[in-house]
Amino acid sequence: MRVVVVGAGFAGLIAADRIVRSGQQAVVLEARDRTGGRVWSQRLVPDDERTVIERGAEFVLGGYDVMRASLAEFGLELAITTMSYYEREPRGGDPVSGTDVARCAALVEAAAASASPGCSLADLLNEGLAAEISPAALAAYVSRVTVTNGVPATELSVAELGDVTFGFEARPSWRVAGGNAQLAARLAGRLGSAVSLNSPVHGIEHDAAGVRVLTGAGTVAGDAVIVAVPMAVLRTLVFEPALPDSYYQAWRRAGIAHNAKLHIPLTSPAFASAVQSVPGVFWTWTATDGSGQVQPVLHAFGGTADGLAALGVGGGPSTWAERVAELRPELALDVAGALLTTWNDDPWAGESYSALTTSVAPGDDALIAAPCGRVHFAGEHTAGDWAGLMEGALRSGLRAAAEVLA
Repeated sequence: MRVVVVGAGFAGLIAADRIVRSGQQAVVLEARDRTGGRVWSQRLVPDDERTVIERGAEFVLGGYDVMRASLAEFGLELAITTMSYYEREPRGGDPVSGTDVARCAALVEAAAASASPGCSLADLLNEGLAAEISPAALAAYVSRVTVTNGVPATELSVAELGDVTFGFEARPSWRVAGGNAQLAARLAGRLGSAVSLNSPVHGIEHDAAGVRVLTGAGTVAGDAVIVAVPMAVLRTLVFEPALPDSYYQAWRRAGIAHNAKLHIPLTSPAFASAVQSVPGVFWTWTATDGSGQVQPVLHAFGGTADGLAALGVGGGPSTWAERVAELRPELALDVAGALLTTWNDDPWAGESYSALTTSVAPGDDALIAAPCGRVHFAGEHTAGDWAGLMEGALRSGLRAAAEVLA
């Protein structure tokens, strides 16, 4: 059996790896000139190995069992961040403690559990819940969850508020020592010549005889195809014959998150920290790396289309870097060395990751992951409760490979 895999991110690579290790053939077609997709590790300062940054997915959290097992298989290690992904100091608004924000989160999540389907976070708050919470705590909470999801409160479904990323008390978090993209590189290295870079796919033909994947360089034939590209890219692919209309409807309803990252070199040592700009709709952190020391880099993550516009990301890193310097006066920053990474304008991503918005209908997550004949789907957007995460991408790739092999 020969399986064509579209996309060499975590989902596509682990799917192809499982196919090949099961004794079948796989061909991986990747539009970029690198593997990893939205996992992208790079040195901020080219001659300083201590400045490896994650321009895409970064944190390894509790429950990342597939990722941990995959890292162990290749001898890759995790580095504790020391700061906690979950606990952030709110700044820029009225004074509020982390305890008050956590209490606010608990109240909102409890109310969300009994909310009607399709209810947004804004709807929930407008129903009177806001009167029970201090305005400062509520502002910090809303800022955080909208940044994380990359969509405003008017679009964010309350069903998302119990997500694995939404703890508000200190818990450990990690990154891969030396860069998360090492896992993609190891998987691709094991696949060898089966991975073809600079091979964008624009169409997929499928019938009872097999599949034919159309690229600018020609057609790649196989017995099945696993499409492991982001939802924003999936919407642009042409399937012949067309898939059932229910697929296209679910794709159109899928939420698209808007996020960007900023990295700024530090010119003097710093402590591990996590600070959120409540009005700025972004957060910042300094973290330890594989050496056990705090990396000489300040990292920042912003979200929502309006929030990114206010940070001026369309014009480069300067406006956001200035806002970061105002938020973190205790740090010595080389703002001239700031590096900005955007994803929504990337032709092979179109989004930072998927988002659970009020437009998503019940059952969409199952439909988006469901195969159609010889066409199978993988990627974080197909991972249900693990959507939007590296762990979700890996789990989806294994699931799609298992479907094909079955």
